[in-house]
Amino acid sequence: MTRTPPPLSVGILNASGSRRQRIVSALVRDGMDVADQSAGTRSLADESGTTTCDALVVDLHRTESSAGDDLRMIVERASGTPVVVISEVSDRRAMRLALAAGADGYVLDGELEQSLPAAVRGVYAGQLSVPRAARNIVARPRLSAREKQILGMVVLGFSNSEIAAKLFLADSTVKSHLTSAFSKLGVRSRNEATAMILDLDSGLGIGILAISEEHERLGPVDGYSAT
Repeated sequence: MTRTPPPLSVGILNASGSRRQRIVSALVRDGMDVADQSAGTRSLADESGTTTCDALVVDLHRTESSAGDDLRMIVERASGTPVVVISEVSDRRAMRLALAAGADGYVLDGELEQSLPAAVRGVYAGQLSVPRAARNIVARPRLSAREKQILGMVVLGFSNSEIAAKLFLADSTVKSHLTSAFSKLGVRSRNEATAMILDLDSGLGIGILAISEEHERLGPVDGYSAT
């Protein structure tokens, strides 16, 4: 006789009011148990500090400037228990930062009822779960050769005018390439782009700037090599 596996036990953190009610309803309707989270992550661990639930759902409040740090702390305390984030923010930057902080899943508030149970089951099975529209966040951004070249110079500290002079381009052209590159990376500034490229935890690293044969077609840049 085949034994029916026990229902997944899911802990809920940072959620309150109607948002928590929606989360609980979606999980229970799918046959999952909701663990008590009244004392935060401490209530979800046994005496050895091991998390006792199968997955965690974290409400990532839009207005919290320290949300990334808080999420990273929760992931560390979860000790390997998969974490699904719920957020109202749908831009790629927010999703990439959540994944970099250690989240295994990202569910948009407007899609909570239909997407959360599937996301929880997916991360419990070892999968990464993000909205379909955000699939390019998981894949490495496809930067053009010129975007890689200019970003490499940004990482080295060159200003837009210095980059324009070295590449014999108009300042507006450099700015246009950077705007496109920032959009693909999901960042908003030179500092954020540099931090993401140099931060190994973000999943990018300096290797994203490698140009190889494309570099040959563009020609060398004084003082800069992407490889």
